Amino acid sequence: MTAWQVRAVLLPDGDVVEAGITGTGGWTSVRPVRAEPLPGRFVVPGLVDAHCHLSLGHDGRGEPVGLGVEAASANLAAARAVGVTAVRDTGSPGSVTLRLVAGGDGGELLVCGRFLAPEGRYYPSLYEPVPAEDLVAAALAEVAAGARWVKLVGDFQVMQGAYRPPTAPVPTYPIGDVRRLVDAVHAAGARVAAHSTTAHVKSLIDAGIDSVEHGTGLDEDDLADLGARGGAWTPTLCAFTAAAPPADDPEQRERYLRARERLGWLLPAAADLGVTIMTGSDVVGTVAREVALLAEFGLAPTAALAAASTAARRFLGLAGLTDGQPVDLVTYHDDPRDDPEVLARPAAVMVRGVRIR
Repeated sequence: MTAWQVRAVLLPDGDVVEAGITGTGGWTSVRPVRAEPLPGRFVVPGLVDAHCHLSLGHDGRGEPVGLGVEAASANLAAARAVGVTAVRDTGSPGSVTLRLVAGGDGGELLVCGRFLAPEGRYYPSLYEPVPAEDLVAAALAEVAAGARWVKLVGDFQVMQGAYRPPTAPVPTYPIGDVRRLVDAVHAAGARVAAHSTTAHVKSLIDAGIDSVEHGTGLDEDDLADLGARGGAWTPTLCAFTAAAPPADDPEQRERYLRARERLGWLLPAAADLGVTIMTGSDVVGTVAREVALLAEFGLAPTAALAAASTAARRFLGLAGLTDGQPVDLVTYHDDPRDDPEVLARPAAVMVRGVRIR
């Protein structure tokens, strides 16, 4: 393979690096003499999408539908092509994305396997219900099959038919069962990501979950507890803003605007309280747009970019740029701290030491 020279500003911190990539795809802090210059003036050690669903799409009415392993693989390839070298897939129908890991296409792919929710508490076409008495066994089966995370639906609407009714979400499992789940998954060497949009998140954090997904019901005390436990929050702002109600519904519109205002002070508070904030595109967004929204909702540009790179990588246990290790990185001609949309226009992408762009 080709060796590469890297002379660029290392983001998000802004240090200038003169280093390179060896002919075998490993990082070297000593700049190779006989090597091609890698294009781009700014470099990030691989973007992270910490909440996505590679095997989900939408039907014509905006409801999620399951996709097969070929579509999931294509979605993973598309993410890598724009510099998203690390993906945490937070749930797939029938554990489809576990087949990508089993097939050797994992790379920096972390998967949760199936959605864990009881009867009538998630989208019917996307999951097989798990009764409370089977919750621990179902989670451990996913871990045994290769899942490094499990996805708990912590609160959700009570479903009626194919589409959710206009009722508020409520807790799905007794909190004692959630505690047993968390303890068992941790003992097996994996972690728990929990979907939550209500104040029930307080009990979920107390039960020991590792990351809060969505988290619109969080308050400052919850964030303090989550930060003290070393936990993370993936706010999925693309999904939140995509769900804005129409202007002709003033009551829903007012609730949405209040929620926006609340997120505007919760996100900076979370950063101050030591919570790891991570970018997550869900099914409707992009990492570039998520970084832009994090900045719009109050994070400093450097912190917003860290949520899509170094901070998320550390929390997820993914390698940085380490001598001798296969390289995952992405470069840019312009500074994404000035304009996050630059993240959608990489100059070069390296995945496991191989340049794919």
